[in-house]
Amino acid sequence: MTNLVIPQIESFKWLIEHGLKEVFNEFSSIRDFSDKKFQLDFVDFELAEPKFDEYVAKTRKLSYEASLKVKVRLKNLIRGTEKEQEIFMADLPIMTSHGTFMISGIERVIVPQLARSTGASFTAQEIKGKKTFGAKVIPGRGAWMEMETDHDGTIFVRIDRKRKFPVTTLLRAFLSNSDSSNAKIVSLFPGNANAKHYLEKTLAKDHTTTVDEACVEIYRRLRDGDLAAAENARDFIKSIFDKERYDFSRVGRYRFNSRFGGKVSAKDIEKRTLSLDDLVTIISHIIELNSTPNAKEDDIDHLGSRRVRFVGELFQANIRKGMAQIKRNIQNKMSTIDADVTMPVQFISPKPLQARIKEFFTTNQLSQFMQQTNALE
Repeated sequence: MTNLVIPQIESFKWLIEHGLKEVFNEFSSIRDFSDKKFQLDFVDFELAEPKFDEYVAKTRKLSYEASLKVKVRLKNLIRGTEKEQEIFMADLPIMTSHGTFMISGIERVIVPQLARSTGASFTAQEIKGKKTFGAKVIPGRGAWMEMETDHDGTIFVRIDRKRKFPVTTLLRAFLSNSDSSNAKIVSLFPGNANAKHYLEKTLAKDHTTTVDEACVEIYRRLRDGDLAAAENARDFIKSIFDKERYDFSRVGRYRFNSRFGGKVSAKDIEKRTLSLDDLVTIISHIIELNSTPNAKEDDIDHLGSRRVRFVGELFQANIRKGMAQIKRNIQNKMSTIDADVTMPVQFISPKPLQARIKEFFTTNQLSQFMQQTNALE
């Protein structure tokens, strides 16, 4: 019989060999808000050997873990100095050879999660006896986007389940300042005769004419009626879709590209944010489904549109949360601390990361006691 634990063990091995490095690279080069005082980089990290094995941990009611240390470099941009220091970040629980974790002497397992796969899936709804199509764009991390077609042919979009707005407003926000006219939006859909009808209907409901107006309009929909300056709104929209907050994930990009005839080489799968071309592709497909008699939506219960998230990916997501908190704390300290400081240790408090790791193994729903009653379990 195949060893059903192997994917879990390999997933954890991936986390140790590649996943941790990915997270530290992502958060490397933290600068203060003014960009003038400090720059902090995570140069390297080291995972020590566990002090004892899992059997000792079990009898002594201890955790089987290894200490994670990070080499940090701090540049003081005002004084022009540079210091490196090794800082202890957390004790990382280590997986045993049979895929379990020993936490305070208790054996625990992290159950793999069957989740909806990231990527774009196409949906349908019935309005006034007419079937209209839409799409859901689900990223690995970041804002969900849902599009739907009204019975009169207007295509709307919602971001993170907030109030809906015409999809052309979103397209306009992605365009350049020099040309964001209605004609430019229509020109994004060349040779698609059906597109003209839907775009005209949608543009009739879209009261924006410039990139700034589009950004302010989206900001108002997402931040319930808050008024914003054009510059703030632009930064806000940009931040929703930048690579720090938005990750389409390799799986999502692979599924998207292979469905719409894009390239699926390793390099192409690394493009993990949404581009204007992606939006145009999704909207074109919605229009095509609306214009095709007897078109069918995607079956979301099909196992092809689901995937298993193993322990490495789940744990990495939690470590990333902890690091995001640490980054915020570092930036806050950078803006208030004395400009003569040169040691990295004065900026980094690893507590948020330690709390996320503890939470992952103790209160997380997917972390369960290892039961030994049934061989299949």
